[in-house]
Amino acid sequence: MTDLEQLDDKHVARLVRITGTLLGVLTVCAAAPLRSRVKAACHVVQRVAAPAAAVACGRLYWLHRRRVVRAFAVSDAVQEVMLPPLPSRVGGLDLAFVYRACGGQARVGGDLYAVARADAATRIIIGDVRGRGLPSFLDVIAILSAFREWAPQPVSLVELSARLEESFLRYLADADDGTGSDTDERFATALILEVPDGESCARMVNFGHPPPVWARPGELTLLPGTPCPPLGLSTLCDLRAHESTFQLGPHDTLLLYTDGLIEARDCSGASFPFLERATTWTWQDRQPLVHDRLRNVLGEILEDIVNHCGALPADDLAMIALARHQEGGKAVLPHPADPAPSEDSKTMRWC
Repeated sequence: MTDLEQLDDKHVARLVRITGTLLGVLTVCAAAPLRSRVKAACHVVQRVAAPAAAVACGRLYWLHRRRVVRAFAVSDAVQEVMLPPLPSRVGGLDLAFVYRACGGQARVGGDLYAVARADAATRIIIGDVRGRGLPSFLDVIAILSAFREWAPQPVSLVELSARLEESFLRYLADADDGTGSDTDERFATALILEVPDGESCARMVNFGHPPPVWARPGELTLLPGTPCPPLGLSTLCDLRAHESTFQLGPHDTLLLYTDGLIEARDCSGASFPFLERATTWTWQDRQPLVHDRLRNVLGEILEDIVNHCGALPADDLAMIALARHQEGGKAVLPHPADPAPSEDSKTMRWC
């Protein structure tokens, strides 16, 4: 803690003591049965103490607001570094995404996403860390740091997955201070996708994550692949990462998401009918730009969730819609993310 923060804490503590004393005096003067002379003195004390208590309470409120603003500024800066907006175009793909942390009540949550280029391929990760709060976000940082280090390297998707697991286990071991912490119960579901440029074949590894939705004209299905244990749980079973392949053609759309979508509930506790509603979403339309079409799909999904739940879900929510762009799969440089219209620019990211 800096000297300035210590001084601020002392100032707050002093104000709390003064405010408590003034309010105590006012309470005694108002409640105690007193003689006329003492009552007159109490009236004088009340006229002095009441404004002073009001000023002290106002000062405390201002200091609290200032601390909240500082905390939000720090969390915003952390989010911009660890969870920057995805590019609208990278490699041979167009992307659109939505990110909303903790139902809009926080800047950062337990969902994660990132994109990286590796030779002539685009690699994407989306995941969900168990729990909430600071420990879960530290887990997010650990996984994203490992992905950003290894994803651009010339390693296979299976080897990349193994490196992520090794890195996360090492991080958990270092975080275990031997005081009964919950590191044994910390894990993360994740899905890693690799889409080579100019090829119809795509690959993925699924660490216990909800399967992506694969849609093409007249057809919609889930792609579970070969699920592996979530990151951090490989020591409990002898299962290793398995790579699954599928076709991603020029007119196909892929939706990656976290469980904030499928576990959204209405006021009666009924789950969002994900598969039933997915068949009604407009996966193909006449939008001239693929990115606009992808954003429209995400907009439909959010509208459906609000209609079902009465509001956006209280859990973390991340969604990525992607498709090959119209230049025939030719690799291009990443385009910056578009400005994000949202219900609250501080709590929802939509690009």
